[in-house]
Amino acid sequence: MKLFGYELTLTRARARAGAMPRRRSGGLTPDDWLRGGEPPARPCLANAYQQVVWVYRAINVLAEQVANIPFLFSAGERGRENLITSGPLPEFYERPHPLLDRFQYWELRVMWLMLRGECFRVPIYEPLPGARPGQRRLKAVVMLDPAHFHHIVEDHQLVGWRYTGFGPQAPLAAQVFLPEEVWFERLPNPFDLWRGFPPLQVAALAAQSDYAAGLFMRGIIENNADNGVIVRTNEWLTDEQQDQLLAALRQRKRAAGTADGPLLLLGCAEVIRPQLSSSDLQFLDNRKFNRAEICAAFGVPEEIVTTTEHAKYDVMEGARLNFIENRVAPLCSRLEAAEAPTVRALDPDAAGWFDLDSLPIMQQARRHRLEAARAAFEMGIPFNELNRVLDLGFKPLPWGDLGYVSAKVRPVHEDFLLPKTGPAWSRKPQP
Repeated sequence: MKLFGYELTLTRARARAGAMPRRRSGGLTPDDWLRGGEPPARPCLANAYQQVVWVYRAINVLAEQVANIPFLFSAGERGRENLITSGPLPEFYERPHPLLDRFQYWELRVMWLMLRGECFRVPIYEPLPGARPGQRRLKAVVMLDPAHFHHIVEDHQLVGWRYTGFGPQAPLAAQVFLPEEVWFERLPNPFDLWRGFPPLQVAALAAQSDYAAGLFMRGIIENNADNGVIVRTNEWLTDEQQDQLLAALRQRKRAAGTADGPLLLLGCAEVIRPQLSSSDLQFLDNRKFNRAEICAAFGVPEEIVTTTEHAKYDVMEGARLNFIENRVAPLCSRLEAAEAPTVRALDPDAAGWFDLDSLPIMQQARRHRLEAARAAFEMGIPFNELNRVLDLGFKPLPWGDLGYVSAKVRPVHEDFLLPKTGPAWSRKPQP
């Protein structure tokens, strides 16, 4: 007899003969399925960004911080450039795509770099009204999933990208792009010349361990902190007796937070309650190590991802400054270099850059540098030299190459040496 593909007669015969029943791919035997059993829950981490809170938070903290920095445009030499505050360039970046604003645009850029190690952008052009054939302007930028791109290499050269976005829900139809038709940026990968290396791949083991520990804690809570029971008998039980015993044990267990019901076992049955081992009780501390590994993989301090018990105000302030200077600033420089083709497509003479100095924590760091520059300026060091060494952000001044000292300071030479005799208050310079 077959029911939904299960050989019930053969399976029962094997069970009575002492053989183990054959299990299907779902982990259930036909007998378990008839009794209404459920397949064993196994930790399956399909998407770390959606299932692990630390991965989600670390990536979002980095993406939100970059998106919160103003992206400005200027034309001219560095240090004497003129800001571009109006025109097609700022208007385009207010909404690079009909479905994306400027904040979401930078967020997705950073997310794809952290998740896939690369980012693919396809420019969409439109013809200029009243212009010659072939003249066009940038209309929008479509950001696509890097997993749907496959590189085409011939004679050790990249000749194209094959995009396999099938279905009406895809942003673009499946097609093949030339290398110049795709704006491709990636993180360095020493093992593959054509593709990027994602930080998520390094944090995969820590994410899997944290997800499994979360499932373990969830199972303990849902089971009222009970690790299950083992029933031991001296007599062989029939199938009906086994079903009655399992039904009684299931009836005893209630929902999480409610008391378990009483259980009456007749005969020589003994209930054994397994206890949690010391390694099982340390899974909470292990989750802290997993969090530290995930934050280290993405370069985000733990004090920014979450509030720890050891995070003091001065420690968190130092962590934020270190995060901006050593993680966000290099990432912004990478994005500026990758964004150059987009800016030049709208204005060939313009350049785009992140205004990191507008952040409050960077302004506070600049005030500390100004205090150090003031002390050095009083020693006679020229202002332009201090501006270059300490990166104060000022324009070079015409008088900045001269050194100045206080007027109260007088040079000391041999004619002004003090005599060695007499009290200190009566010593006078020799005429």
